[in-house]
Amino acid sequence: MTLIKFFITAVAALLLLFVGLGLVLDGEWEVERSRVVPIPAEALYAELASIDGWTTWGSLGTVEGERHGPPSGPGATVRWDDPQWGEGEWTLTGIESDRAVEYEVRVEGGALVTRGRLDLDPVAEGTRIHWTESGDFGWNPFLAFMALGMDRMQGSEMEKSLDRLQDHLGVPPAPRPEGGSD
Repeated sequence: MTLIKFFITAVAALLLLFVGLGLVLDGEWEVERSRVVPIPAEALYAELASIDGWTTWGSLGTVEGERHGPPSGPGATVRWDDPQWGEGEWTLTGIESDRAVEYEVRVEGGALVTRGRLDLDPVAEGTRIHWTESGDFGWNPFLAFMALGMDRMQGSEMEKSLDRLQDHLGVPPAPRPEGGSD
């Protein structure tokens, strides 16, 4: 009986420690990836500023959704209610012609919000795409641990999307250093 009490006490202590650490951790996260592609910014911008572009090469294409608003530019939106991904909405929120695109993803009525921005900078080799995503899991102690791994998890998805974008535009992916950034 003493062994059972010790086991239950140890499990309870570990659970309390896990929840306590989760409450102390910051639920905010930010992920950045960068890549140079041998394409002018104008050609990239056309793909980034349209829903059709994002559903072709972005992870948005893995979700079955309905389009709302204009087909491109601010207000272009895809909404979904998917058993795997939940209920969500992806919206282009800002555009700087041939320079930048901003978007927001709201899942489960805004319980989880991700904001993203892709900056296009002309360079000698073509255009540098600098992609930043950020979000906040709030005070959920379990999601706070997930925030620690977002650079690896979401960064991998961003790299896959950049690979698909290059493939879609007919540009073979160039070898990249570890971590996917230039």
